[in-house]
Amino acid sequence: MVKYIIKRLFQSIMVILLVVCVVFCLLRLMPSDYFFTEDELMKFTETQKYAKLERLGLMESCSDCKGTGLVNGEACHTCRENEIAPKGTGYVNRSVIAQLGDFFGDMLQMRVFNAKGKEVKSIEPMSLLKYLSEKSKTGEDPFGTLKEGYYKKVMFNLGKSIRLEKNQYVTDVIASKMVVSMRIGLISLGISLVLGVVFGVLQARYKDKLFDNLGTAYTVIVNAVPHLVIYTIIMIAGASLLGLPMRYDATAEKPWLTMVLPIICLSVASTAGYMLWTRRYMVDELNKDYIRLAKLKGLSDRKVMFRHVLKNAFVPLAQYLPYSILLTVGGSLLVETFFAVPGMGPELTTAISRYDLNLVQGIVLLYATMGIFGVFLGDLLMTMIDPRIKLTGKGDVR
Repeated sequence: MVKYIIKRLFQSIMVILLVVCVVFCLLRLMPSDYFFTEDELMKFTETQKYAKLERLGLMESCSDCKGTGLVNGEACHTCRENEIAPKGTGYVNRSVIAQLGDFFGDMLQMRVFNAKGKEVKSIEPMSLLKYLSEKSKTGEDPFGTLKEGYYKKVMFNLGKSIRLEKNQYVTDVIASKMVVSMRIGLISLGISLVLGVVFGVLQARYKDKLFDNLGTAYTVIVNAVPHLVIYTIIMIAGASLLGLPMRYDATAEKPWLTMVLPIICLSVASTAGYMLWTRRYMVDELNKDYIRLAKLKGLSDRKVMFRHVLKNAFVPLAQYLPYSILLTVGGSLLVETFFAVPGMGPELTTAISRYDLNLVQGIVLLYATMGIFGVFLGDLLMTMIDPRIKLTGKGDVR
């Protein structure tokens, strides 16, 4: 079991790294103009643009002309953009492999913060590897003696937002949005899980009766009607009948009230899904021989349903429970856009539309990590609920 966990964990990490590398390489195929804001494109000179691209690690000084653009008084052939240029640019593109190495090398940074917890802008952050290397060489702190109350901290780094949240760290942008999405997502997941499982059990218990027919009608309607229509109906009904706010507002007098409608909308579809699959798995279990034997032995329907059927029927649902919990950080594009929730839901599409490449890269990394580890944890949870399930078979993994 331990060997299997280590193997799956290693596989998950390798898949995440592969996804990151592919996305990184694809984004580096974009024109260099996308690494500037609109103002920078209009105001920067060519020299300033090349200087910024060098700071971002996308370009480097030409080795032939040493950044001058001239070799023996003539235009440098290595960095010259076209045949009629009077001289070379002085810069050449860095290889994607070198850029990828910088990305992983700077992923952990040492930063300095003041007593109020704000980063000290006058002291540039340093990669953890460089910090440790310089400290081991000189035996002294590379940052020197810090002021009283200042402290160093290792931070995860994915670069800075280029356009959407200019000069803000991608990790800070994601963290601020993620908290809002998780708060709403976890509450709605808890509600939908409880209601979906309970109603699914009742549907299986009273199969082909009124309650089962009503539950089936609910799941069919929720899956057939576009979610945007359902959200509109919920918003209008909640606002007109219950007086609930139609927009999310964290600064409101009662901010929890503004969360009610988004939570209800998120719960509607999830509840229908849990009802459908709980009913299906329980009906399958009810038709098995061990259930008939339990009834013949005199066990009541209640004991059979909850002590035997529900436990076995919940195992397939449990496999995807960690996946669902982890993906709440991603938010919901429709719900968060509909109710103006400042969460992660619309962040990826907005970052793509604004060509904020670093932010796109960070969000893709987050989604890949949550999705892959969610499946991995789901397998482990399934074995904890049902010890009969073995993740490792004879001579192989299944």
